[in-house]
Amino acid sequence: ELCQSSGKVWKEQFRVRWPSLMKHYSPTDYVNWLEEYKVRQKAGLEARKIVASFSKRFFSEHVPCNGFSDIENLEGPEIFFEDELVCILNMEG
Repeated sequence: ELCQSSGKVWKEQFRVRWPSLMKHYSPTDYVNWLEEYKVRQKAGLEARKIVASFSKRFFSEHVPCNGFSDIENLEGPEIFFEDELVCILNMEG
């Protein structure tokens, strides 16, 4: 209960987890950081699920033109999906 009501705690959690996204927020805007954290987390999980399916769908002789339509059709801020894809690309290994 304490954490749910503390915007400062969730803002810090968001900043630590996704520091590159903080530039998209104005210090004067009201943001429900708990909700923002949940939406970003969900966006990441959805994007990873789609990327995990790429090997089955895309590593063939022909890549369809609408290959990324699944990601484009997801609900949530586009910047969250873009951030997750960049994170995936930057992963080691």
